[in-house]
Amino acid sequence: MMKVKAIAYVATALGIGIVAFAAAQAPEEPAPPGGGAAALTAMDYVEIQQLVARYAWAVDQHGGDGYVYADLFTPDGSMGDALGREELAALARRTQAERSGPAFVRHFVTNVIITPTADGATGRQYNVAIDVGEDGKSSTIVHGGVYQDVYARTPQGWRFKSRNYVRSQLGERPADAAR
Repeated sequence: MMKVKAIAYVATALGIGIVAFAAAQAPEEPAPPGGGAAALTAMDYVEIQQLVARYAWAVDQHGGDGYVYADLFTPDGSMGDALGREELAALARRTQAERSGPAFVRHFVTNVIITPTADGATGRQYNVAIDVGEDGKSSTIVHGGVYQDVYARTPQGWRFKSRNYVRSQLGERPADAAR
């Protein structure tokens, strides 16, 4: 069994390496004439997708007293009404779930759409948060919706300039889903 896991890890690492190498080799396209949106490279798309993925991990893992989350944003970045690193870190601390850490994964972000702009890029993606049932309780969808993002390239890589979340309307939670 260990040999199968080791082979799977090596194959995964090799696949990621090939994708990263191919993205790095892609030629950077010049901006279109007339001051339109700047073109993004394949590596830009990969890095923005990684930023979106790191966001879900930061929300679920609550690392660094909220600063792992806050550092995904530009220094003047915002999430809803939270503006700047300190307010973003405080937001992450306030929203810490009663269950968190490596065994608790609940945010699933999918269908990442990235659009180049003159200043960087914008994006949107679906999100669903699932509370996996334990001790006979049913699993429930805690919330779902759409993230709407503005991304900025910084010396540290791509960061969220702003992020807004539009929740979907959900029905009543089952009685056994209460914590």
